[in-house]
Amino acid sequence: MRSQSRLRTNRFRILLAMLLVSSTVIVSVPGAENSPGSTAAQRRKGVVVFSVSAQSGEGTMDAVVIVDGKLLRAPFTDENKAGQKKFAAEYFAAGRTYRLISRGGEAGSVAVKKWSEGCNTIHAEVTPSTPARLGGEVKALATSSASLGKRASARRAPTDAERAGVMTLVKSIYAQHKTPASLIAAIKVTNLTATDLDGDGKYELVGSFTSAAKNKFERDLFLIARPQGAGMRADFARFQAYQPPPEEFLHGIDFVDQLDLDGDGMGEVFAVQAGFDAYAYLIFKKVGGRWRQVYDTIGDAC
Repeated sequence: MRSQSRLRTNRFRILLAMLLVSSTVIVSVPGAENSPGSTAAQRRKGVVVFSVSAQSGEGTMDAVVIVDGKLLRAPFTDENKAGQKKFAAEYFAAGRTYRLISRGGEAGSVAVKKWSEGCNTIHAEVTPSTPARLGGEVKALATSSASLGKRASARRAPTDAERAGVMTLVKSIYAQHKTPASLIAAIKVTNLTATDLDGDGKYELVGSFTSAAKNKFERDLFLIARPQGAGMRADFARFQAYQPPPEEFLHGIDFVDQLDLDGDGMGEVFAVQAGFDAYAYLIFKKVGGRWRQVYDTIGDAC
């Protein structure tokens, strides 16, 4: 079983290397060590950011990244079981609470009930205490930091006009990638969220879209867009065209939430990508006016 699990993990790593622009686990985040309110202890140890999924008041939590000064680093590796257990003993201890971050701002708390081992990593069972409506595609973040996520939350469903503008843009992107008209008409929206990434009061749109041919050939799109005139402009678009394996595992990327990690006023976009009975967490950052992926780590692989 362990050899099969390791094989799947290695396959997913290959997938990440093929599909993602960046596969670097440790990257520089300018100004992270100068975030307002950060303590000396947090700078030495780093602060943890978690992904939270919940349904009917109960949830699960994964450790996504440690913000360590200018670096983003993985909380642990799937090979280091001793390191995972050490992390769980400290951060997933029963009764430990964290600030919940939803829509880029503080939105209550999350309490750890217990932790368990997955196929290649560890997960915590948690109870959220939040006014945010979590469930389905609506996820949140949590953090050990006392200073991250202090600005007002900003996330909502898109208006009819925003949705129409995004779909016009999405169809044009699919057309640019030579997608047949019949498949453009069959594009499905996996998730579409309006959120204010830079705190200017104007909402960006983050969405995931898919279209499958009869032979199950997939065309997926992950999009960050912003209003421009009467329409929408793509700030970032990752289009994937691929034939799924016989197991039919898809590689779509879905929005988790946003959080300003380095105090520059622009929220980093957290997302999750599926593949080969596994998933990975990704972080996108706007650098020099352009969005790029700056971090990825495997969430689990069975």
